[in-house]
Amino acid sequence: MQRRKVTLKLYPNAAQAARLEAWTRLHCELYNAALEERIDAWHKARKSISYYEQQNALPQIKAARPEFVELGSHALQQTLRRLDLAFQSFFRRVKAGQTPGFPRFKAAKRFSGFTYPDPAGWKLMQHGGRGATLRIGSGDTALSVRARGLHRFGDQAKPNDITLTRRNDQWFVSVTLRVPESACARQRAADMRRGVDFGINDWATFDDGRTIDNPRWLREELPRLAALQRQRGRKKKGSLRFKRLGRRIARLHDRIGNLRRDFVHRETTKLVRQCAVLATEQLAPKTMSRSARGKGEAPGRRVRQKAGLNREILSAGFGMAHPMLAYKAEEAGTRLHLSHTRQIKPSQRCSACWELAPKTLAQRMHVCPHCGHVMQRDQNSALVVLIDAHNTQDTPGTGVAARPKPRPRQRGKSKSVTRETPTTTAQAV
Repeated sequence: MQRRKVTLKLYPNAAQAARLEAWTRLHCELYNAALEERIDAWHKARKSISYYEQQNALPQIKAARPEFVELGSHALQQTLRRLDLAFQSFFRRVKAGQTPGFPRFKAAKRFSGFTYPDPAGWKLMQHGGRGATLRIGSGDTALSVRARGLHRFGDQAKPNDITLTRRNDQWFVSVTLRVPESACARQRAADMRRGVDFGINDWATFDDGRTIDNPRWLREELPRLAALQRQRGRKKKGSLRFKRLGRRIARLHDRIGNLRRDFVHRETTKLVRQCAVLATEQLAPKTMSRSARGKGEAPGRRVRQKAGLNREILSAGFGMAHPMLAYKAEEAGTRLHLSHTRQIKPSQRCSACWELAPKTLAQRMHVCPHCGHVMQRDQNSALVVLIDAHNTQDTPGTGVAARPKPRPRQRGKSKSVTRETPTTTAQAV
């Protein structure tokens, strides 16, 4: 059995939304009270309170506060477990020598939501198509909310747990599904071998020269976003109009993120359906988008230009493209090859003679000074990673040169450390 997650949008009426808000405030109150208990116990008696001690106190809490009863014992336990996980992460980072922030109290308006960790206490009913109903609780006090969403796994998928979240005055439910491996499998329409280079001018460039345009969702909405931010800057902080404009800005950011996520999902699905072998290079968007501001006596250069480049790198969504390709390739039986960027250097290496040909970011054509090979830069990079994938198909985890025997004038070839996704079908390469 595999686990997959699908998110549905909820459409509560005014009374249902108020009830969900009240439940969220109660979960937030429980979270803050449990955090305060841990802090006070340590300050006054040097005693650590465990999750199980706080969980055992839930019956007394529900007896004194009847409004907690309808939330369900398992949902309340999950809120306490959420705090315990925050403490575990804090102490783990302290032991690792890092400087993490101590778990903090949360405001009710910023408390994201709550979770039902097992199938008890709720039921999700699909009505065909995209319509659904989420029922929480039982009897006359049950809450039935309309939902909209669809997944591709059919009736074989069984809901395991749900998380209700509030974002920009809208409610969503994330459902974890238990899915048989047969239902997870994706059918391939072709068995192509493709190298792909992700970029900014073109979102993707293939080894055969084909490209996928970069939609640049953020750049298209920047004028509107700047106008809203200027309007909010002229309002008194904390006023009704200030908050109203803040919600409009948040909704615009949410829309941009949804468009980007939908685009990446569609394109990665097309790639794994068409390719038996898909090669690309490892990317580290966090490192690529570091600020050029510098520190102290070593100020950075061209800081504004680098800030604009960083914005475009993050807007392209490379950080979500690779994880999507990884799990979709496994479902489709596609071999996903990730070349080690620092060792292979796809953007600097010639795909014809395998020599390094250094070039700046502004140089968009690859002109090899050793063999005279000329090709568009991104296409050459895609061809390099495809060659690396071809030469490592029998030895996953290592990379070799494009040529089995180096030419006399060439130095020894650098080896790459690659990562492979496991194949799930016999036809996969």
